[in-house]
Amino acid sequence: MALRKILVIRFSAMGDVVLLVPVIKSLVAAYADVEVTVVTRPKFAPFFYDMERVNVFAADVDYTYTGFFGIRDLFAKLMRKGHFEVVMDLHDHIRTIILRTFFKIFGTRVVVFDKGRKEKKAFTAKENKVTAPLPHTVERYRLAFEKAGFPFQILQPPYLALSEAIQTASGWFAYKKSTESKKWIGLAPFAMHKSKIWPLENYALLIERIIKKSDVKFFLFGGGEKEIAYFENLRKQFPQHCEVIAGQLKLRQEVALMKHLDLMLCVDSSNMHLAALAGVPLLSIWGGTHPDVGFGPYHLSEDTIIQLDRSDLPCRPCSVYGKEKCYRGDFACLNGISVELVAGKVLRKIS
Repeated sequence: MALRKILVIRFSAMGDVVLLVPVIKSLVAAYADVEVTVVTRPKFAPFFYDMERVNVFAADVDYTYTGFFGIRDLFAKLMRKGHFEVVMDLHDHIRTIILRTFFKIFGTRVVVFDKGRKEKKAFTAKENKVTAPLPHTVERYRLAFEKAGFPFQILQPPYLALSEAIQTASGWFAYKKSTESKKWIGLAPFAMHKSKIWPLENYALLIERIIKKSDVKFFLFGGGEKEIAYFENLRKQFPQHCEVIAGQLKLRQEVALMKHLDLMLCVDSSNMHLAALAGVPLLSIWGGTHPDVGFGPYHLSEDTIIQLDRSDLPCRPCSVYGKEKCYRGDFACLNGISVELVAGKVLRKIS
């Protein structure tokens, strides 16, 4: 049986790329005659490993395929992969616009997903917001495939697959957990933008409150020198209760560990999406962004969200993806979420 080949393009950001996972997994489950090639940054390629009839073309668009001529070279390499029935641009960025234009010129059908830019702009406007909940990004991706002639329903979670080697690591984590009575909580306090980050000084107070009420070990997720330095400081304060994961494990090993957590506490970030798609119990803290814009933890209920109500803070959200400045100047959306509130929700979740 000849396979129908589909090319899917999505370079960044990490959260947007990982939200493709339930869509691609559901697509190939619904169509046994479809083979998918996902073009994305090398560091995101592991999201799509171990999926049947899914290949990854790791395209380093920061160094190897830069500028117009770099994208032209990328197009030439993709053309050598064979004929694609359709090219799915699920990014709609200047790079993908150039790339999809080459495919159009050579006669390949192209479908572009609807980012909903106009609706998102209205939702995050400084005044006269239009705040009806918008379609989730996963649903926007699915609708693009429906437009291309491939209707399907999204499978039930969890979505992130683990290879045999990673399952071995997962088994080690399971053994490790079985040797102690502590609850395991993941902490992922960092995001790309300031309007997403709950004040970092709160976490020591939070840990202190929680360990007084429950026997807990915290696993600290993140990356980068500054984040690791912050985590090491927490570990020194609570050496029996904190373990630094940042910089220690590869991406899929982190997912393997996540699957054994009793709870992941995070902000609006890629770690939130990873935990949600891995089927991990979750609490996420929201500030300048809002889950109703279409980036909430997929397939999870509202009780996984910690945020101030818009009736109390109508300037929320001020951004789709996060920003560095605040309309008010005080980041009340984050500073107004107390340690007591978060600690209470965490303790109820793990009880």
